[in-house]
Amino acid sequence: MQLGTTQEKLKAVGVETMAVVNTPVERARLYFKYRPSRVLLAADPEAATHRAFGVPQGVIVEDESATSWPYSATMGQLLAAGINPTGELPSLQNPFAAMETLNQREGFEPTETDHQIATEHGTQLVGHFLIDREGIIRWGHIEAGERMGDLCKFPTDEEIVRAARSL
Repeated sequence: MQLGTTQEKLKAVGVETMAVVNTPVERARLYFKYRPSRVLLAADPEAATHRAFGVPQGVIVEDESATSWPYSATMGQLLAAGINPTGELPSLQNPFAAMETLNQREGFEPTETDHQIATEHGTQLVGHFLIDREGIIRWGHIEAGERMGDLCKFPTDEEIVRAARSL
C-alpha cells in the first residue's frame, strides 16, 4: 500500500494518515494479515465514506453518447483503456486484464466475497485527501478524475507531502 511509505513523510510534517477500504472487515483483516500496512485502516463495505467525500463510482452504460467520465463509461471504453501505472505490467493492459495479470503474479485467487465486491464497487475510484483539525478538506486528488487513462495512477509521496506543507 503506497500510503505506508508516505505515512512517515507525512508524520514528519505533522500529518496523521488513515486509509478507508471498501471491503468487509473480515476480508480486509485477511488481506492485511499477509500484506501488513503501517497506516490506520478502516473498512467501509458500503463505500459510504467514498460517497461522502464525492469520490465517483462510475456506472457502465450501453450508449457511448451517454457517457460522462468519471461517472459513466461503456464497457468498450474501459476495455480500450490501456494502463500500466507503476510500470510493473509487461505492457499496457485494460483494467480487467491488468487486475488478472497482477492477481496471477501474486498468486491471489479471488473468493466469492471478492467477486461480490467487484460487482458492487468495481468501478469505485480512489481519493486522497488532506483534512484539517476542523474536518475541512484542504487538498484532494481523485484517481482518473479527468481521464480514464489515469486509472490506478495516484499522487506521489512528493505531491502529497508538498500539498501538506503548503497548508
